[in-house]
Amino acid sequence: MVKLKQQYPALSAMVAGAFALGLAACGGGGASSSESAVASGSSAGSSGASSSAAASSASSTSASSASSVALPACATPTNPLQAITAVQGSTDTSPLAGQAVAVRGVVTAIFQADTQLKGFFIQQPVADADPLTSEGLFIYAPSAAAVAVGDYVQVEGSVVEYKASSDTRALTEISAPTAISVCGNGLSISPVALSLPLTSADAMEAYEGMLVKFEQTLTVTDVSDLGHYGSVQLSSGRLWEPYNHPSLSASAATSANVLNRMILDDGSTKAYPNPIPYLSARDTSGTRRVGDTVAGVAGALTWSSNAWRVHPSAAPAFVASNPRSTAPASVGGTLKAAHYNLENFFTTLGSRGAASSGDFTRQRAKLVEAIAGIDADVLALIETQNDAGYSLDNLVTALNAKMGAGTYRYIDAGIAGDDEITSAMIYKPAKVSPVGNAQIITDTNFAVSGGIRPSIAQRFAALSNGGMFWMVANHLKSKGSCPSSSSSVEADYGQGCWNASRVTQAKALRDWVASLVSSSGESDVLMMGDFNAYLNEDPLAVLESAGYEAVLRRLPAEQRYSYQFDGTTGALDHAFASSSLKAQLSGISVWHINSEEPEIIDYTTASKTDDRYAVSPYRGSDHDPVVVGLTLGADAAVAATTLSASVPSTGTAGTAVSITNLSASNGSSLSVSWGDGTTESLATTATGASHTYAAAGSYSITLTLTGSGLPAKRISTIKISAASTGGTTSGPDLFFSEYIEGTSNNKALEIYNPLSSSVDLSAYTVRMYANGGTTATNSLTLSGSLAAGGTLIIRHPSFTSTYTFPASAISSSVTNFNGDDAVTLEKSGAVIDGIGVLGVDPGVSWTSGSVATQDKTLRRKASVTQGSIPGTSWDVAAEWDVYDVDSFGGLGAR
Repeated sequence: MVKLKQQYPALSAMVAGAFALGLAACGGGGASSSESAVASGSSAGSSGASSSAAASSASSTSASSASSVALPACATPTNPLQAITAVQGSTDTSPLAGQAVAVRGVVTAIFQADTQLKGFFIQQPVADADPLTSEGLFIYAPSAAAVAVGDYVQVEGSVVEYKASSDTRALTEISAPTAISVCGNGLSISPVALSLPLTSADAMEAYEGMLVKFEQTLTVTDVSDLGHYGSVQLSSGRLWEPYNHPSLSASAATSANVLNRMILDDGSTKAYPNPIPYLSARDTSGTRRVGDTVAGVAGALTWSSNAWRVHPSAAPAFVASNPRSTAPASVGGTLKAAHYNLENFFTTLGSRGAASSGDFTRQRAKLVEAIAGIDADVLALIETQNDAGYSLDNLVTALNAKMGAGTYRYIDAGIAGDDEITSAMIYKPAKVSPVGNAQIITDTNFAVSGGIRPSIAQRFAALSNGGMFWMVANHLKSKGSCPSSSSSVEADYGQGCWNASRVTQAKALRDWVASLVSSSGESDVLMMGDFNAYLNEDPLAVLESAGYEAVLRRLPAEQRYSYQFDGTTGALDHAFASSSLKAQLSGISVWHINSEEPEIIDYTTASKTDDRYAVSPYRGSDHDPVVVGLTLGADAAVAATTLSASVPSTGTAGTAVSITNLSASNGSSLSVSWGDGTTESLATTATGASHTYAAAGSYSITLTLTGSGLPAKRISTIKISAASTGGTTSGPDLFFSEYIEGTSNNKALEIYNPLSSSVDLSAYTVRMYANGGTTATNSLTLSGSLAAGGTLIIRHPSFTSTYTFPASAISSSVTNFNGDDAVTLEKSGAVIDGIGVLGVDPGVSWTSGSVATQDKTLRRKASVTQGSIPGTSWDVAAEWDVYDVDSFGGLGAR
């Protein structure tokens, strides 16, 4: 950067001399009636023509040339009088740090409220001759000094280099001043003209604390902190992920990004501000998108949280240069295929997705709006709960409620992999039909540190002409959660952590898809999903070198993105087409409904003091959906092996579990592996199978139907609990202390901790078994801790009473029971308490004499100190007191 004093040394020397005389005149020797300064609209202070961070400031009325003016007189200070430039010094730390000084300057910006910076900025009205010294300074004055913009003040205090623990550099300031006096008022400082990109990473240091202005039009490049801290990141044009840059090499883009960003802050230290600044509207339609622009940003320049920040002196005027679109761009064709990362759609609350039933409802509503807007005939879904289709069914039910009964169905791929999340697919049965079963990659090379979330493939046929293609849903290893060793092959060497694993996965995917093509004879393949790799990174090069087209490259370079991270734009979401499918692709689009939107408008409710949630497709996730158009050539029909079944997910050792609704077609051999070393051959006409596990544990059940083509498989995981013969548990532990089966959805459970110490809840699970079933209908894995003598309430998500629950209450569908259902409390897979008998359907209610569970509240008798496990029958009255329907007064007070 070049300041005016570098461009006009003679003028700068004159100005510096005048200011030096002024300091001498009223410095340590006594009071002065006036001080000498220079006033000019373009030449006082660090002033002059705008360059790459270069500048203009003035101390009073504009003039066409430099001239001396009188500054107000100040009293003689107690501390040595120093120029602000002397305090700032020519490096990033003050040469006077730790010393008591006095400084004089014009107040340029004030942020004194407790929720603000607790101070104000002053600026020396005359520049010195050193281009590396700043004329501005922050005064940290939490006692709220009585100053106004334009005041000429004298401040006495200690020079401090303030640095937060995470900061890489410090902010020079006067901290907790001992004296602040207003010597005069009515002066003004013109802002220094700066621009991006900078010429060096340290260029702004010379303007720290000064009033600055960016005359150029800047682009909003990051809005992730808008709702949290009231700030946005600005740059000259959009910033790109280095391996996704439209024109630069990765190394050149990395270097360019460092010099091309700054933060527009809000002058506040308050988290979650209300109202949220810089949004386009005060109602729920308000947003501020990446790609919007703003010109003339002016304010005080400071450093904090590892970034240069401007706290505005005037409200910035944003332009919605990147407005929302209400639907994806047209992709043509007769069919649409797409993929969408749902960002953890979980029906199990408090896990990786929604924290409460309210959040879940809001999340699902946004996802439904987005999926309806995508309107794909085949849609791959990424990051849904890996729960054998329970969450997927919930989403499809809500989707069909909006779009019409039967609009979508889901592909039942069972439990795929061992991660909590999985990939899935839904489709429109009015447009396509599945051909055979879903195929799941089992190559051990696809497994990575942290588990496996395998790719899933499904062959589809268009109903219009029988044209077929393979749809493959993918979610490769993420870039985060890096290995502990910085020398690991999986460390971040520019393409994020675990890049070597993603390359290995890409090779395994390439080979597996080749085997699908070879076994099925179908060469039309569309691979879509979150590959966790940017467009020009190594894993994608593996697929492109194998002949797959990266379809995103059909878009103009500046449109090839789906994700935002740390202010940079890139594409993690891709579509790859096989050689034979390329000519049948009619178009591709990315619907930018998430990555460019501020996180604060998402579905979550935690910490939101200004809730801008709306039932809309915007910011329902963190990834943008990718959509492609297809016009498939006609294909002859094929008879593929097809298998479907309902496979149990839980059971008890010693009690038979059953596979039901078994249906097999176009196969010659059917078998089931129960995962405990037992494999059973079944007739291809069999409708079910049963098995009894001898011991508790987790087992993988695999149904396999083989025929002339690809085998059809149904894989699921079953968790077997330890057998129980009834009676009390082995010792004191958590137990159910209240059971509410009220009107409508007024249902709740209370769990009590009778121990003398708190309990880690992560080992405990609550399960509900409907209508005499031995497979849990709903389950809830607990988390957190429960204090000694404390209670935990679990309530129905749609509890209709006006009863006020404590904030710690959990909302879960595990309470969706009726009076004839059974509920268990497990610890590490073993049942430690129960309500009702597993495998027994009592009719409408569990009864014992005059005591019944239907439409009643049950409270554990005071004499009960531990759980018990009903055997072949359950004597309700032995341990429970019964109360009228909708009696809630005992909740939380064992």
